[in-house]
Amino acid sequence: MMDLVEAQPVVENVAGSRFEMAFPGGMAFANFRRDGDRLIVTHTEVPPAFNGRGLGSLLALGIFENARATGRRIVPACSFVAAWARRHPEFADVLAR
Repeated sequence: MMDLVEAQPVVENVAGSRFEMAFPGGMAFANFRRDGDRLIVTHTEVPPAFNGRGLGSLLALGIFENARATGRRIVPACSFVAAWARRHPEFADVLAR
C-alpha cells in the first residue's frame, strides 16, 4: 500500500472548477460547479491503478475541510462524495440543506 503521507494537500483549482490532490504517480480530482456559496461536486476521479488505497477519501476530506474553512456548503452530486458524507456525520454541517 502506498504511503499516503506523501499525498499533497487538496487544492482548489478555481480556473478548472475542480479540487486536485497530487501524489507520487498521479493526481486525483473532483469536478464541481458553483451555485452561490454551494459547491456541487459532480465527479471524482482517482487513477485506476491507485483505486482502493484511500486516496478518494483523502480527497473528499480535503474538499469538506476546504468548504468548512471558507464558509461554503457541499452538494454531493457525485455518488462517491455522497457515500463519503454518509460515513462522516461530523461533516453534516458542511452539507447544503
